[in-house]
Parts: sequence; structure tokens; C-alpha cells
Amino acid sequence: MKTTAYLIAAFMMLTSLTVFAQGGRGNRNVSFKDHTTCINVIPDLTQEQIQQITSLESAHKSQMDQLRNERRSTRDIRSREDIREKMIQVRDAHRNQVKQLLTPEQQRVYDALPYRGYEGRANSNHSRGNNRNCCR
Repeated sequence: MKTTAYLIAAFMMLTSLTVFAQGGRGNRNVSFKDHTTCINVIPDLTQEQIQQITSLESAHKSQMDQLRNERRSTRDIRSREDIREKMIQVRDAHRNQVKQLLTPEQQRVYDALPYRGYEGRANSNHSRGNNRNCCR
């Protein structure tokens, strides 16, 4: 009888460990688990909007990569903070450019998209902005 109870307890513990190991953290950023971009989530985009957003996104990514490399190459804290502030300004400008291309309904959807950036994640076990596939 005791052996059966121990086996059941061990099975339950093993099952719960497996669930946690597979990322049982809830459905955070559900629509972006496959690293999709916002052009796949915003409804009723025209081909012109898709092309414009895609070109804005690629320019933004290259600019942010350049700033990240610049930030990584310096050890001066003040320079790193200045570059980080510039990165935030560039990000906000990019978001505004994308929003200007959208209709009011599309803008509401865009504003409701989960943000996948670095801010607010300092204490969590996430990557630092490696998921750069969304135009947010």
C-alpha cells in the first residue's frame, strides 16, 4: 500500500516538473510565440501598408543593431546610458511612423499588441531584446 502511494506521489511530481520545464508560465505573448511580426496580426492591411511597414521595420532593425553594437563596445556608463536613451527615442519614433500608416481601427489593434522589449524585464529570466521580429 505504501509503495503504491509513493509511486503515485513520484509520478505526480515527475509530471509537474515536466510541465514546468516546458514553459508553463501562462500564455504570455501568445500571438508572438512563433516570432511573427505585427503585419501578420493587424487586420485588413493593404499591400502598400505591408510594404511600407516592412521597409520601416528593416531600417529600424539595422539602426537598432548599430546602436546595440555601439553600446556593447563601450564600458563608459554615461555613454551607455546616452545610447540607451537614443535607442528609446528611435524605438518611439519607429512606433509613431508605423502608427501613421494605419487606419484608426488598425491603430487600436497595434496599441493592444503585447510589447516584447527589454523594459520591465530586468528581474525576469528572458532574453534582452533578442526577439526583434515585431514592429513594436
